[in-house]
Amino acid sequence: MLLGIRAFWLLFIASLASAAPPPGPCGIFALGDTRYVPGEIAKYDYDFVAGYTLRVPWIDLETWDSGTQSPVYDFTRIDNALEELRTRGKRMTLEIFISQVPDHVLTRAGTVTWNNPNPNFGGTQVVPWDSNALTAYAALMQALSNHVVAGTSWRIADHPVLQSVDAPIVGLQGLREVSGVLIAHPAYTRNLFIEAVVQSVRFSREAFPNKYGFLALFLMEDSVSSPSLDDTILARLLTEFNQPGKPTLGFFQETLSDTGPSPAGVGALLAVSAPQAYTLLQALRPWTLNARDNGVRPAEIASATPLAGLERAWTQFGAPYVELYGADILNTANHAGLRRWSRFLRAVDDARQMRSTLTMQNSGVGGGFRLLWTAEPLLTQRLWRTDDLVTWTQLDPGEPIDGDVALPAISASARAFYRVESLMPTR
Repeated sequence: MLLGIRAFWLLFIASLASAAPPPGPCGIFALGDTRYVPGEIAKYDYDFVAGYTLRVPWIDLETWDSGTQSPVYDFTRIDNALEELRTRGKRMTLEIFISQVPDHVLTRAGTVTWNNPNPNFGGTQVVPWDSNALTAYAALMQALSNHVVAGTSWRIADHPVLQSVDAPIVGLQGLREVSGVLIAHPAYTRNLFIEAVVQSVRFSREAFPNKYGFLALFLMEDSVSSPSLDDTILARLLTEFNQPGKPTLGFFQETLSDTGPSPAGVGALLAVSAPQAYTLLQALRPWTLNARDNGVRPAEIASATPLAGLERAWTQFGAPYVELYGADILNTANHAGLRRWSRFLRAVDDARQMRSTLTMQNSGVGGGFRLLWTAEPLLTQRLWRTDDLVTWTQLDPGEPIDGDVALPAISASARAFYRVESLMPTR
């Protein structure tokens, strides 16, 4: 927040981040199960939880009617989640897992497949450039966008609760394939793959242009070392999106821990994209131990607190959006710290969205003025002054910095600019 004075008052807002990307999704979100779990949204209804991430496989949304020879969509779970979140004053991130396509697409004549060796999400899948799968995915996203939520007049694309929709890659999900099997496919070419990536992402972003969108972004190589495949794809995406008149696109990883992602390692592309696109991070695993851990704490969660992950997300990538596992949200030992972080992320969002304001009021004492703003009592703030918008000096007003502080008097011919900085919560 920044305010300047020179015989009159000039008011404008600056981001809390030193290098501000475009405004994007913000807050602490509870990570939902891929299966429907009764009561799951309700149990995460805390004031520090901004929303809920609904994760749904494509195969759960679409079947095939052999009589009409057409797809049948079922968006009931999405409808119900949107409306429950609306009653609770929360927001939704929607992730559709499209690495595995419906059987009627996979078995259709002419469908091109590959064998993904990933032990968790592998098996026979379509290649990202398969035309049958791309056509089916485009139809799914348009049907989802235009579907009217049951009991309302809103299309899903217009529903006020829906904040973000992922923009994944058909047959792959994120930009990530370390086995080398896909690039060894006899039909693979770099251009074919890049065009397929852009096409998949575009289907989601054009279906939901007024919502935030994101793609999981990791390092990925093929036989050409320079320029690298992943750098080339990122550069292309940044020309296709985040440009005037085009939808926005952010980037995502589910690697957040005490030690990752590292800007020098798996998070290298996130570090490159962060000044130009919003960043979303999901916890690698809960910091709260579960029965499978047998009391042994892995190094990546040695801190025993998700606050370490939030600190890393903000300091390394300027990311104001983090998804946490339910165990950490339900763990009461985390609540006070998560509440402070929630208020900080809200302050970040207010600044980036130009909602924060500073005002001046004549104090009536020696020509002095008071600086006024809406302060957050759970946060620590600092006050800065500059005469040239280059060199800033921290001010000590001699009173609590609580949204109403006295400023030293200045002459009518002088100028001064003031900035209020909200500090990242400390543990």
